[in-house]
Amino acid sequence: MTRRQPSETNERVWPSWADLARLAGVLLGAWLLQTTVAPNVRILGANPDFALIILVCVGLLRGSEVGAAFGFVTGTLVAVSLMEPLGVSAFVFVLVGYFAGRYAETADLSTGVAPMVSVFAGTLLADLLFITTQYLLERQVPLGFTFTRVVLPSLVLNTLLAVPFYVAVRVALRGPEVLRAHETA
Repeated sequence: MTRRQPSETNERVWPSWADLARLAGVLLGAWLLQTTVAPNVRILGANPDFALIILVCVGLLRGSEVGAAFGFVTGTLVAVSLMEPLGVSAFVFVLVGYFAGRYAETADLSTGVAPMVSVFAGTLLADLLFITTQYLLERQVPLGFTFTRVVLPSLVLNTLLAVPFYVAVRVALRGPEVLRAHETA
């Protein structure tokens, strides 16, 4: 991705090797948190979805294309590691990463609530897609139980974790190509 400069058009270039190394480090952190820490932590009746939160933060900071690619790799690694159906997490994470990036590219992020709004919307989208997948795979899960015991607690927990993770990912991805609020308008 290029830094936005007044004289440039909306052409994009690939991230540099240093940016790819930073993204790989963030990916490694997201993968380790999701596969080792998240299954053992239960807050508000839900397990935090660290990979999803970090994915949304990367999408907000780097845009839709990098968010979608990061989502695909993250979703694939998490699905393989946790022995989930292959492709479902990757597909869901691609959509969440892309939409988080599009939100960052088109909205005014100067209010400071963008990470919380994006993580809330990303969690809701991901949970609804995972519920739909469970239904299509004919796994019988009561809908009322799923919404009250899984979706609502995960929405609250992930939204509360959005700001600290956004700050951490922003620090990890520091560099000249991090999108800033005044550059996205």
